[in-house]
Amino acid sequence: MEFTLRVHPELKDDLLLRLFDRGTERQWGTDTLHWEEPETWDRGSQKAMAAVLTPIYLGEQTAMLGVSAMLPQMLNGHEPEAALCLASMGMDEARHFRNLWRLYQRWQLEPWSTRQLPEMWRYHARLLQRRDPLDWLWGILISDLFANRFYGQLAERYPNLLIGRLARRTVVDEARHQAFSDRYLTEKLKTVDDTRRQELLDLREDLFRVMEGLTRRLASPLDDLGWSAQAFLDALYQDTERWAGRIGLTGPAAAND
Repeated sequence: MEFTLRVHPELKDDLLLRLFDRGTERQWGTDTLHWEEPETWDRGSQKAMAAVLTPIYLGEQTAMLGVSAMLPQMLNGHEPEAALCLASMGMDEARHFRNLWRLYQRWQLEPWSTRQLPEMWRYHARLLQRRDPLDWLWGILISDLFANRFYGQLAERYPNLLIGRLARRTVVDEARHQAFSDRYLTEKLKTVDDTRRQELLDLREDLFRVMEGLTRRLASPLDDLGWSAQAFLDALYQDTERWAGRIGLTGPAAAND
């Protein structure tokens, strides 16, 4: 890639700059979670959660890879405010990965392997294959909505456990990522045609097909935790429907282009 960096770029998108400032002000570390407090749930539940966390754990690493690929494009495309937000997002994803790694160490357990969850790699491969920031951020928004709903349920179900406290802090980061995607996608979608919109909707359907396969593989540990995979996916799909309308991918905003 040939770079055309500006020495002194103009920073004028106040919303994205505020999001970046908020992200830097609200950084937090693993030492805020009181890792040494005793756990109060049984070993079987820990093993089930270790399995269910596996796609999220890989997702944090995939997001770090995606940020490293998209950041040069945004800087080269003279989008310095978006690049700032994306760089901050990369730090968040690295922290989430570090926290989950430490959680596995605490439990003396490991995530499931690719042999046990082959769909996991298909999902993340689809995201990493996307070279256009518009495709990638739409896919990341779907993943962030997944993570927000997942971590939200953890915080609600296990408020006094380590994983619940971790989830409560992580949800705040995910909300900021969604706000960034909202702003970026809303502006970019004003310039695309119906064919391009349909490609993005097709990407969503493709990702959900892979997620359905994932939940089938994880049916047993989900049952052990008392979670309904279908209810989760249905709610997540509705989340993506609302956000598709919000950013102008579907609905009146798209029709009026």
